[in-house]
Amino acid sequence: MLYFSSLYNYLLFHTIAEIFSICIAFTVFLISWNSMRYIENNYLKLIGIAYFFIAFIDLFHTMSYKGMQIFKDYDYYANQLWIAARYFESIILLISFIFVKSKMKVNPYALFAICTVITTLILSSIFVWKIFPECFVDGVGLTPFKIYSEYTICLILFAAIIILKNNKSYFEGIVYRYLLLSMVCTIISELAFTVYIDNYGFSNLVGHYFKIFSFYLIYKTIIVKGIQEPYDFIFREMKQKEQELLERNCVLKAQATIDALTGLYNHRYIYERLAKEAKRYSRSNCQFVVMLLDIDYFKRINDTYGHLIGDKILKELSKIIKEGTRQTDLVGRYGGEEFLVMLVDTNLNEGFKVAEKIRRVIELYEFVDKIHLTVSIGIEEYKGEKISELLNKADKKLYAAKESGRNKTIM
Repeated sequence: MLYFSSLYNYLLFHTIAEIFSICIAFTVFLISWNSMRYIENNYLKLIGIAYFFIAFIDLFHTMSYKGMQIFKDYDYYANQLWIAARYFESIILLISFIFVKSKMKVNPYALFAICTVITTLILSSIFVWKIFPECFVDGVGLTPFKIYSEYTICLILFAAIIILKNNKSYFEGIVYRYLLLSMVCTIISELAFTVYIDNYGFSNLVGHYFKIFSFYLIYKTIIVKGIQEPYDFIFREMKQKEQELLERNCVLKAQATIDALTGLYNHRYIYERLAKEAKRYSRSNCQFVVMLLDIDYFKRINDTYGHLIGDKILKELSKIIKEGTRQTDLVGRYGGEEFLVMLVDTNLNEGFKVAEKIRRVIELYEFVDKIHLTVSIGIEEYKGEKISELLNKADKKLYAAKESGRNKTIM
C-alpha cells in the first residue's frame, strides 16, 4: 500500500509512512511505561521512554514536510527535524548502555522530564531561535552538515552495535536480535538519506521504508519484554505457587499420616485404612487379616544401648517388615515398639505363614551394633466385627505369644 501511495502522491506516501512509524513509537512508549514493573533491563526502559519524544519530533517533521502547508515561513524544517530526531535516537541507543549493568532503578519520571527538556530545546532551536544548521538548499540538495550528520549518526549506531554485542549476555536471544536488526535498519535508512537531491526522490522513499522496519523491531523488542514475558511471568508464578501448594499439601498429608521416625503409616492412618477395608469386606466379602508385632525386651535394649540405637533398630525393623509384605498391604507403627500389618485378600492361615516368615527373618537378622532380637506376633482375621474388637483380639493373641515364651506367632 505504501509503495502504491508513493506512485500516486509522494507526499501521501511520506505522511502515511511517518504516521505509521510515529504510531509504532507511541505504542512502544505506552507499553514500556505501563510495563515498568516487569521490565528489569534498564536499557529497554530508557529507549521505551525516549521513543515517545522521538515520535513527537517526527510528528513535527511530518507536519513541516514540504507541501503540507502548515509551516509556511520555511520549506525545509522537515530536514532539520529529521536530523535532530535521528541524533536523539542514535545517542539514546548508545548512552543507554551505561545503565545495562547497573542495578540502580531507573526513575521513569526523572527520565521523562529530562527528555522533555531536550525535546523542547531541539524544537526551540529550529522554530523559535532558528539556530539549527540548514540541512537542505533548494536546487542544490543536501548541505554538508546534513550529509556529515547522517554519517555521524551511522557511526554512533555502529558504536552502539559493538557495545550491544559486548553486552549480549544482558539481553535474551530474541531481544538481542531485534535490537541489532533495528540498529542495522536505521544505519541503512541514514545512508539512503545521504544521496538524495530531491525531498521526493527514490532514496528518500527507501530510507523511510527502513525507518519503519527499525521502529517495528524496537516495538517487537518492547512487546516481548512488556507484554509476552509479563504474561509468561504471571502464569509461571501461578504455576509455581500451585506447585508449592501441592508440595505443601503433600508435606502436611505426610505429617498427618506418616510416622516421622520409621516412615511407616501412623496410628491415625492405620484406623482410617482398617475402616475402609472393613467397608470393602461388607460389600465384597474381601478377606483380610491384622497382625500385631511387638519387639521382645525392647526396654532392655533401650536401657543398655540408649534410645538412639533403639531408634535405629526401629528403622531397620520397619524396613524388614515392609520387605516381607506386598505393596497392597498396610504396614504401620502402632505405637512405641509395636507394629501393625494388614494383609489384604488374605485368610488366617495365609497370614500366619507371612507372619512366621517375617519373624524368622528378624530372629536371624543382625541389627546395629551386632544386636540380635526377636518379636512376638498376634494375628487375627476380620469377621465383620468392629475394628476395635478386631484389634483387641489381635492384641490378646500378641499377649499370649509373649506369655508363652516370646519369639512366636499365635493365631
